[in-house]
Order: sequence, then structure tokens, then C-alpha cells
Amino acid sequence: MGAKNGTTTEIQEKASKKKTESKYDPKTLRVLIKEGLDAATIMERMQIKHRQTLKQYILKLISTDRVLYEVKGLYLKDSKRPKVNQFGFLKVNLKAHDLGDLEVNEGDEFTIEVIDGKIILTKILP
Repeated sequence: MGAKNGTTTEIQEKASKKKTESKYDPKTLRVLIKEGLDAATIMERMQIKHRQTLKQYILKLISTDRVLYEVKGLYLKDSKRPKVNQFGFLKVNLKAHDLGDLEVNEGDEFTIEVIDGKIILTKILP
């Protein structure tokens, strides 16, 4: 009785081909964290595609070194660069932006214009 999808050796070869090589490099990660770099920069330098992967690497390093490492922007979404969600909604955290003299309060309304590829919000004065 053999395996339905091929021999055991063939199955093992397929599994090993699917494994991607880990980019966990504790020495480099430690240096980048100590330099005070933020999560996005560390991900770029170490060619890490997902923030969750970086979180796992940092937790592994914390466990190994028994030192708490903090990385800016690791657990926060970049609220200065809002993204459109699957429903076409764009949420903007106005507290994350320097609005100058503009006061914004709950319930304020805005008009929306599109000019030269830019979305312009204009507060409607009461």
C-alpha cells in the first residue's frame, strides 16, 4: 500500500521545495533595533514582506537575549497613509496630521472635490 499521491520520497521532496528560507538574522536585527530604526525600515533592510514576520523575529530575539526590544511603528498602523478598504471607504485619522489652524470636531462635515488627481476636503462652516 503506497501513498495515493506518490511515494514517500516524492512527498518529502515536494514539502522541502515549498519551504522558504527564513530571513531571521539575529545579529542584523539586533543592530537595526539598537540604531533606533522603525519597523518599516527594518523590514525593508531585511527584506521582510509582512509585519507579522518581523514581530515573530523580534519576539524570538527578545526570548534569546532576555532583553525587551521596542521598535517604533511595529504595533501601530501608519495612520498618516490611509488606504482604501475593500468597500471603497477611506478612513483618515485627522489627529495624525498637522491641520494648522483648522479645528475639526465630531460632527463636522466636508465637501469633496477631485482636482488634478487630488482629493480635496473642504470643511463646511456652520
